[in-house]
Amino acid sequence: MNDVHSVILDKLRGPPIAGLPKYAQLRDALLAAIESGHFRPGAKLPTEVELARSTPFSLGTVQRALRALVEDGVVVRQQGAGTFVTHGRKPMDEPWHCRFLDDDGKLLPVYPRIVLRRRVAERGPWSEWLDQERDNIVRIDRTISINAEFLVYSKFYLDGEKFPSLAKRPLAELDGANFKVILSREFNLPVTHVAQTVRCARFGPGICRAIEVKKGTVGTVIEIVASAGRERQVYYQELSVPPARRKLVMSDSYQARAWPV
Repeated sequence: MNDVHSVILDKLRGPPIAGLPKYAQLRDALLAAIESGHFRPGAKLPTEVELARSTPFSLGTVQRALRALVEDGVVVRQQGAGTFVTHGRKPMDEPWHCRFLDDDGKLLPVYPRIVLRRRVAERGPWSEWLDQERDNIVRIDRTISINAEFLVYSKFYLDGEKFPSLAKRPLAELDGANFKVILSREFNLPVTHVAQTVRCARFGPGICRAIEVKKGTVGTVIEIVASAGRERQVYYQELSVPPARRKLVMSDSYQARAWPV
């Protein structure tokens, strides 16, 4: 058990992502230990008391981190027995932007996980597209596991006043959600046009840590503006994609050899 605790503590070392709550730091450390194989499906996690004793977090923070993992479908709690790793999370349905292909031309499953959500007061490339006024813009950050092979970091911006369910909904409900589907289903606002630009950039230390790559890694940054019609911009998204051997589908009209029709 001490070896397992050291793995968790290793994941906690280093500067935290700005704005990431303590429970989310511990949740991410536990998830990293699970995804790296230190806790396999069916394995029992340390107890709440053990985690509180061996990490710098309070019992309440530990309990909240475990609840988040339960809500994510990563672990299950059995009364009187403990907390156990499940047999995998459900992938996102019909992803639009993280469409990587396996060796047979099929889409790889993607597993998004919320990192943070906050109001944005500063201005940036999203501002001109989304008519930013003070702090009406909400930013939602997620790490997206591509078939457990590598991670992509996503920053998603939208007007929180226009789309309150995305701005205020419990984070656990947004973890694996397809935001495009929510916008279409709940606001009758189907995304019909997507403009994408691509550039190479050196990732910041927070993103490097979040997607588990070396500090200073240079990768691909994809900037996306999605619209309903040609004039009404719905969201702005930025994806940080590390070097990977998988092909990324960029065109809506692209037909991979084995895509379902």
